[in-house]
Amino acid sequence: MELEEMKSLWADLSLQVEKQDKIQKELLMEITKQKFRSKMNRIRIPEIIGSLVCVGYAMYFLFRFGDFELWYNQVFALVAVFLMIALPTASLTAVKGMRNIRIDSEAPAKLLEKFSQGKIRFWKVQRYGMIFGAILMITILPPLMELNGSEEIVYKPWFWGIYVPGGLVFIVLFSRWVLKKYRRVMDSSEEMLRELE
Repeated sequence: MELEEMKSLWADLSLQVEKQDKIQKELLMEITKQKFRSKMNRIRIPEIIGSLVCVGYAMYFLFRFGDFELWYNQVFALVAVFLMIALPTASLTAVKGMRNIRIDSEAPAKLLEKFSQGKIRFWKVQRYGMIFGAILMITILPPLMELNGSEEIVYKPWFWGIYVPGGLVFIVLFSRWVLKKYRRVMDSSEEMLRELE
């Protein structure tokens, strides 16, 4: 009888250990999922804010499109509106691709593969975003100057010799600073996913 009781106790004990192990794994997955989402929000929230600013300017240009008197400012405004819609859409789509991996339902190796693919897509979008951001800065200036009633500034040589190159340098430096922050977030997120293996 004692042997039977010990077998029963041992079975109960191993069942409890299995349940506790399963609960710990579920808890670890939930904590990892929350941490991962929190880290991805460090990229997602600034991208959403930037997208709202771009869409706001695009709407401003569209509502004031009839106020443009110069044909080339109309063309610049259309190019700027297109870029201010396309760039944020591409960026938010790339962030969504990284953020929407399902940590609790896939194998860690598959998670890392999906995250790496999303990361590569995100970096491509950001690189193209820097290039098209510079184009946007150049195309947005003349229409803005016309809408503000100071279009004669565009015809000054110092405007194109000082302000435009200065703006381009600012865009490059600001973009590098932002991308460095994004890289840190992505590296720590990827490390978190590696720890699941």
